[in-house]
Amino acid sequence: MRLRKLFRRFYLASLMVSVIAWPAGAQQFDLLVRNGRVLDGSGSPEFRADVGILGDTITAVGKLSDASADRVIDAAGRLVVPGFIDMHSHADRALISSSRRAREARNLVLQGITTVVVGPDGRNPIWPITDEIAAYRRGGTALNVVPMVGHGTVRGEVMGNDYERPATAEEIERMQMLVREGMDAGAWGLGAGPEYRPGRFSTTEELIALAKVVADYDGFYYAHQRSQSPLPRWQTPSIAEGWRLTGTDGMKETIAIGRVSGIRVVGSHIKAKGPSTWGHSSVDVLLIEQARAFGVQVYLDQYPYETFGGGATGVIPPWGFAPPGTDRAGGNDAPLWRTPGLLNKDNLRRNLDNEAYGPLLIADIEFMLDLQGGADRHIVVLAPHDSNLIGKTLTEVAKANGRTPVEQLVDFAMEGDGSVQSGVLFRPVAGHRFDVENYMKQEYTATGTDGGVTLEPQPGQHPRYFGTYSRKLAHYVKARGVISLPFAIRSSTGLPAQIIGLPDRGYVRAGQKADLIVLDFERLEDRATILSPARPPVGFDYVMVNGVLTVDDGQPTGTLPGVVIDRTKVKPRRAATDSVRG
Repeated sequence: MRLRKLFRRFYLASLMVSVIAWPAGAQQFDLLVRNGRVLDGSGSPEFRADVGILGDTITAVGKLSDASADRVIDAAGRLVVPGFIDMHSHADRALISSSRRAREARNLVLQGITTVVVGPDGRNPIWPITDEIAAYRRGGTALNVVPMVGHGTVRGEVMGNDYERPATAEEIERMQMLVREGMDAGAWGLGAGPEYRPGRFSTTEELIALAKVVADYDGFYYAHQRSQSPLPRWQTPSIAEGWRLTGTDGMKETIAIGRVSGIRVVGSHIKAKGPSTWGHSSVDVLLIEQARAFGVQVYLDQYPYETFGGGATGVIPPWGFAPPGTDRAGGNDAPLWRTPGLLNKDNLRRNLDNEAYGPLLIADIEFMLDLQGGADRHIVVLAPHDSNLIGKTLTEVAKANGRTPVEQLVDFAMEGDGSVQSGVLFRPVAGHRFDVENYMKQEYTATGTDGGVTLEPQPGQHPRYFGTYSRKLAHYVKARGVISLPFAIRSSTGLPAQIIGLPDRGYVRAGQKADLIVLDFERLEDRATILSPARPPVGFDYVMVNGVLTVDDGQPTGTLPGVVIDRTKVKPRRAATDSVRG
């Protein structure tokens, strides 16, 4: 009897799906994608289907052999997947600019991105949110935009330049008012960067108080956490006395914010940085799984690389180039280090020769080398005085010159032509494959670029700007088999939609917005590298945003069909915990 009831329920459910997704009879669509292998974004296996689109919406998924359309795309042998939702994007400043070329976001659309979550690291490009949203709409965008309230922005609005301290109760109340104004204006949650100024002077209690406001709107919190390293980015051993943080502390804080406020929380662009931290992903996974077992809605997002940071970098900390005795208490990110004329290589020599400061500086340099992966993982990407150094590691150059890595770094700085303070710049490879893959395999890890629009890529720019999604699919799915293809697509589509609460994006289903990719997985190639970061991928044949092609037969169209996804204009879908294994 029970089996018959279950069968009846299954039959009725199947019938409902067939009515919605497999309409009978000849139909006319604006755009019809035929014969595709559909991965719908849920993590389920692929199925063969046609996809019919009217206006900006998918209206039919199934066998549509009698249908016709103004434009038909034959996807035979290719995948049809939802458009990728970038969980951590710096595209916002380009998308509000007056440059049509910037708004076209070609490096992003060419890798299948259709929606970006902005306000990264707690910063809004314009405040208030109403003005930010108006700026996106005024010139149009190639991408859909999910606006967020930036914690650093509201903290700066309330505290001004007097932010190097915990906020008072009254100041927190004023921040709460601004967060509420932003949520009422259409934002989806709170973005934070408590490893950056001004957010790094906040307390966990301050962040929880603001997250509780977001809870009233079923919003979410995502953060560049306080640290993902042995020390936060603004500290080195010589200035760390009295304030030591680790990556574990950052993850614990994110979990605490979710536990107390009750909202979804995301540890953004998660990583284990430097050999001293390799293997740390196992600690994070244990902490997160324990929290999720008690109902805390914890998620991660990640870009799939072992190299971190947006651009090329040096190694010697800024205080090494300052006059001996300069106060270091403000940290490596202090405004002091941007003072014109303060930093030069003559000061570097004086500091190294100083009995008190020399040993401290050497210790800091050695710490930075380890933090960024070690001398054999520092690849020279910019050397104005000697282009023959490009592509070589610090270890290779130092060994050829009979020097230690630290001696070679000093020589680079002293021998440089002055155009680069440290003489050369590196692309450090600070991560380990174990941690990248361990984070990636978790069912709660979404994909993000931590990149933005780039018009003139500079030497050493991270390959994620062009290659994030092709890297994940071509390298980690196709070449290494770390995760399955349905799992990878879900991490870039259905999962981020679930975290954000988007009701009508992230899936290939009738009623969803027509953000789609036609992808030739067999031909897919990730081409962006450390030395050639501006090479777009191969295989993203068609990309559409709201039913309009932004990539047509592999070429960007320059169209601007994106919209600001205003939370007040849609009914958010409350997130639910899935279990999809790789």
